[in-house]
This record gives sequence, structure tokens and C-alpha cells, in this order.
Amino acid sequence: MSEFEGVAPEDRGKLVLKWRTTVGWSVGETAKHVGVSTRTISSVESGAQVMSDSRWRLFVHEVLAELNHENEQVVVVLSEQQSPLDVVSSGNYAGYAISDDGATALIASYGINRMSGAPEVHRQRFQVKSNPHVIRAIEKWEAASQGAAQDHAAFQMQRWLMRRVLKGELNNPELTQLKAAINDAKGELEKASSEPEEVRAQLARKLDLAIADLMEAVAQATKK
Repeated sequence: MSEFEGVAPEDRGKLVLKWRTTVGWSVGETAKHVGVSTRTISSVESGAQVMSDSRWRLFVHEVLAELNHENEQVVVVLSEQQSPLDVVSSGNYAGYAISDDGATALIASYGINRMSGAPEVHRQRFQVKSNPHVIRAIEKWEAASQGAAQDHAAFQMQRWLMRRVLKGELNNPELTQLKAAINDAKGELEKASSEPEEVRAQLARKLDLAIADLMEAVAQATKK
């Protein structure tokens, strides 16, 4: 578990949200596991508060124990400096793509948007050379999923579409950031349902601009 200590304190909040939803914990259940209040967990996930080192280690321990109990396989995606970037389990794995030169890859996993609480697909870019264990896990999960699929044609089409989308984002890193901006803007708008109309109008405008930025980036990429 020592590799998880390399996670920067400011990055712990988004990982707490992703990992607790991976194992199916509510905010209240997560709070019980680490011995804090639900308000503390919510503050950590929103970025308003940093989870302490001791609580972080306890949280990681509890998550790994839960995943092992459920017989799910887990891989840690590492940076070139061998610090953890993300954790993906066989249960929330969604797809992958590898660059044409085989140097860079994207792994997709299901998660929850921090702003809206709605399901989303999380993408993590990584260097293949630093993560041979991730590639091995992906190959194993892909084979297992294909074997378990009742409709093999539908499964192949779904995986092909996911790889096409991820390959496009892999070749154009800006697209991932622009999609994240849209999700964040959408989440802000949904959370502002009780705010004054002028506030909602500003947030709607922010969403429109985020969508326009993505469309422009896609158009530029298509022309290349």
C-alpha cells in the first residue's frame, strides 16, 4: 500500500469520490469506515478540505479490503515517476486505447461526477512503458468480458466504439479536458436549481461556451 502514499493531498478528494463509488459506498458508509463525519467526507470530495495522512491510509486499506472481499481485481496506474495516478478495478473498467506508436494509452473507468453526482466515464492517460501490469490486466479483463457476453456482436461493437472515442482523445489531449469542462459546467447548473434565475443563466451560458469549445476543437481536429 506504500505506493498510495505518493498521492498528493490535493488529489485525494477526487479519488475518495471515485473509489468509494467503485465499491458502492455512500458518503455515510465512507465516513464510518474512516471514523469521520459525513460532512468531512463531503468537504474532502469537494476539495474544500484535505484528508489527513492517517485517514487517507485507513481509507485506502478499507477500499482494498472491500475489493479483495468482492474478488475484484485492482490495478494501480502509475506515472513515469512511479507515483499513483489512478486505481481501476475489473468492476468499473470501461475500455482502453493505445496510441499508434504504442507509447501512450488511455484507460476508461466508470465513476461519479463530483459536481452533479451523475455517472460518468473517467479517463486516465498513462505511459505504457511504466505500466505493463495495467496492459496485462486490460487484456485479461477484455478476454473475460468477451467470454461472459451473451451477445458477442453487440459487445464487439460497444468495445470498438469506446476505443474509437478514446483513440480520438488520445490523439487530441485537449478533447478530454474540454469534455471534463462540459461535465463540470453541467454539474454546476444542476446543483443551482434553487439559485436565482440570473445565476442559472450565467451557468447555462458557461455550459454553452464549454460545448462550443469542444465542437470547435473537434472541427479543427477533423480538418487536420
